[in-house]
Amino acid sequence: MEKGVYTTLIINQFAQFRALFHSLSAMTQSTPFDPTTLYLADKAATNYAAHADEIDKITRRITENRFGVRPLTEITDDKSQLLKRAARESGEFKEALERINGIPDFQDMAIVRKIVRASTSVCRIVLQGPSGITGYGTGFLIAPNVIITNNHVFPDAATASRARAQFNYELGDDGQVLSPISFKLRPDLFFLTSPYTVNADVPFSGRDFTLVAVEPASDDGTPLTKFGYIKLDSSLGKIIEGENCVVIQHPKGDYKKVVLKDIRLITLTDNFLIYEADTLPGSSGSLVLGLGTADAVGLHHSAVPRKDDAGNWLRKDGKIRQPGDTDEDIDWIGNEGVRVSCIVEAFRNLPIPDSMQAFRTKIIEAQSPTLVATTTPPLIPMTTPPLVTPVRTESSPIPASVAPKQASAPTTGSLLYFEVLLTDQPALQADWSRRAKELVPGLIDLSPLLPTSRDPFVRRMWYLTIQSAGNPWAIAAAIEGLPQVDSCRPDLQSLTDIGRNTSDTVAPVRTTESEFVFNDGTAELNEAKFLGNWEKSIQVKAALKNGKDQQRWWNWSAINWPSVTQPVPDLSPDERDRLAQMRIVQLDTGYSDHSKVLGGYNTDLDFDFIDDDDNARDEEASIGLKFPNHGTRTASIVVGGPLADTTVTFDGNGGLLVSAGKRLTRLIPYRIAQSVILIGRGKQVVDGVNYAIRSGADVLFMCMGSYPRPMLDAIAREAYEKGVIWVCAAGNDVGLVVAPAMYPGTIAVAATNPDDLPWSGSSHGPSVDIAAPGEDVYVPFLDKQGQEIMAYGSGTSYATPQVAAAAMLWKARHYEALSDYLPWQVVEAFRTVLKKTARSVKWPKEGYGAGILDITNLLTEPLPAPTTLIHAYQNQSASHPLGVGIAEAAHFLWNIVRQKVAPGATESTVPLVPLTPLGQQALSAFSRPTTTGARESSSVTTDSDELLRYYFNQ
Repeated sequence: MEKGVYTTLIINQFAQFRALFHSLSAMTQSTPFDPTTLYLADKAATNYAAHADEIDKITRRITENRFGVRPLTEITDDKSQLLKRAARESGEFKEALERINGIPDFQDMAIVRKIVRASTSVCRIVLQGPSGITGYGTGFLIAPNVIITNNHVFPDAATASRARAQFNYELGDDGQVLSPISFKLRPDLFFLTSPYTVNADVPFSGRDFTLVAVEPASDDGTPLTKFGYIKLDSSLGKIIEGENCVVIQHPKGDYKKVVLKDIRLITLTDNFLIYEADTLPGSSGSLVLGLGTADAVGLHHSAVPRKDDAGNWLRKDGKIRQPGDTDEDIDWIGNEGVRVSCIVEAFRNLPIPDSMQAFRTKIIEAQSPTLVATTTPPLIPMTTPPLVTPVRTESSPIPASVAPKQASAPTTGSLLYFEVLLTDQPALQADWSRRAKELVPGLIDLSPLLPTSRDPFVRRMWYLTIQSAGNPWAIAAAIEGLPQVDSCRPDLQSLTDIGRNTSDTVAPVRTTESEFVFNDGTAELNEAKFLGNWEKSIQVKAALKNGKDQQRWWNWSAINWPSVTQPVPDLSPDERDRLAQMRIVQLDTGYSDHSKVLGGYNTDLDFDFIDDDDNARDEEASIGLKFPNHGTRTASIVVGGPLADTTVTFDGNGGLLVSAGKRLTRLIPYRIAQSVILIGRGKQVVDGVNYAIRSGADVLFMCMGSYPRPMLDAIAREAYEKGVIWVCAAGNDVGLVVAPAMYPGTIAVAATNPDDLPWSGSSHGPSVDIAAPGEDVYVPFLDKQGQEIMAYGSGTSYATPQVAAAAMLWKARHYEALSDYLPWQVVEAFRTVLKKTARSVKWPKEGYGAGILDITNLLTEPLPAPTTLIHAYQNQSASHPLGVGIAEAAHFLWNIVRQKVAPGATESTVPLVPLTPLGQQALSAFSRPTTTGARESSSVTTDSDELLRYYFNQ
């Protein structure tokens, strides 16, 4: 579809647009039914009959909707589906329902453009035999070089090897036939199928789909990437009963058709969806989209014939079908498609030859939200447009007539990044959209911070890439001075809240981790020291009652959880299955091959937001390839297993999501920090969380933090509104609760010791929800010789994963019941029960949460009623960022304070940019009058506490 089509779409009403595409050109002559078609149609009719009561009810309600007496959102009785569908609209639930109810008559042009773009990925399949063409089908790309169609189109690799996939077989704007582009299929590289017949001995049979590889270039050299691909999102909420379906097809091998007539989804069964009739036999393998979201919802595979009581097919004239009747004679009452979710489940789990495993991994990776820009036409994302970063582009949401063009890059200077909050004045916002490249010298790229957010405040937040040799804070001040901009901040790397060592890498760390942990990530065995300190403590004595060496599991007894060698109590088979399907994402330094966590990661879904690639391996300087950094240690508390060397006597502790030696789920690692002490740009954290939200994450956890940034505040609220439980470490050695733990949408965790007292290094404050063991927890390391060991380390980093694991268990237990809650209510229900069931402890200070995590009580406590839950952001307006001078001074002091806590140069040291006059003025306001500039005297250190508390709002 090109310029002429878009002009037609804009000029005509949407109903005319649907009618335009629905008008079908003359079909080839029909032929009698073959046995496969008869079998599939009979099977579809049986499925239809099995749900007849539900179909009758939904059909009546659809009719009422068409006559305007029933809202679309009141057709379905499945509140869970409705909530998930509304969540895809973003914004408040009521507003989402209003938008959904308006879809049958009005549709955003953005959705129309997605549908047109999706059509480019649909191809005509030409079946060939020894004597020539034997038939046609439809298919579509679901990865850069893999198409999907029905099994009854490609029942085996031999059939596929003789076929061709033909793209561009359609009419142009002038009605002329475009030149089709043909590609060979390569089943020798990849071929995976689910037969259309059901066989109890064949896993995932009866789902009627085939995936097959395609040559990367056509017969005439055209690259396959030109046609993009469709993402298959297995999560729910893409469509609800009563919403319209869109079918893109090559009926009987004819030119590509997009059926946009009023075709409603009637019902969803376990593996299939049934929708009103408006395809032709011969459309096998067509793409079915939900009109309201433009997301793929099914693979069309059969029409449903009307039958009499005796099971005979009926013709349109009411008579029984006779031999020789064609499809035009039959009274078709519906269509059946294979659900995307059951296709994804099957192709992830079907057995395939080892030689094809790498290919399947690429297909799975292609189903995650797009992160890397391509030269293909824009693709249909899983649920929302791709993430936007300076190197991951997408179409601007600004209309083309006013969208700013990218400015040419200056020849000198480095790339600098900025978050900008525009004014709330529409006229000035429009002027920014038109003239940003004129207003901002060196502008390379600009994009909305969270392009899919419905929050009016967040929609004012933009992200800029500028090439300049100037001071980033001076540039930010100049941008903030523009009338179109309310605030501007440079997005700079910063030190985390986690301490480090002196420049002598052999000297031990004084603060976080352990006195036996060194800067190069190695450690020494320190159990004797641990027992000397804690052998008579409350929790070590409790753990030792379970047997020898059980002190290594003291944190398990502290949170009221059984020994790692025992099965998880009262975990039903259904709950185990849910846990295996749920997603827990770790935002940290990445993964390693330390045997304690080997096999516990899901590396099909990992991502590196620092290097912008799909390998989240920890790249810190290492010994060999097995450097166990911060991400390894925190991951071990969730999915840790036994050490590979079974002869060692110092193994112990393990993952809370490991039951009797078997992992209940796998951890998805996202690399958002270069090292344990250096976090990346804020946008990299934002992209990681946004990616996790859109990928269907259930729980996130982040065991490091830094100073507040407006964008972190925005993404914390976004996760909350989407129902994602984000567990964050309160902070180490700085007193203040760090970002993102400080934000209301997260679950903030402090740390305790084996005597149930707060760890002296734990941050604390009103925003902390809960505490968990964090001082001297047994975790994996390497020693100086590169051998795997275990040692005791300290930090809120180790308390946080325990709460994240508890959140996974809790959500698995209440999965079905939680479907009746609004997304944010899921998070709030967890917070409420978490605090209610916490083990109460009398502490000398407040600010460490409601008590110590108690997992067993957490899992036995009933859910609170949704009506009793209070939104975390209720009556809280969006916080307006402080002036750029205050932000500069806070950034400067934060990094000074972190270096003073653990001084010494490492490869991760953040270079301190000289303070601008504006920053110096802000610093002076919080210092003695004699303070005039950037220095590290004791007076500045003393005065920094007031400034940082002001900036942190604590």
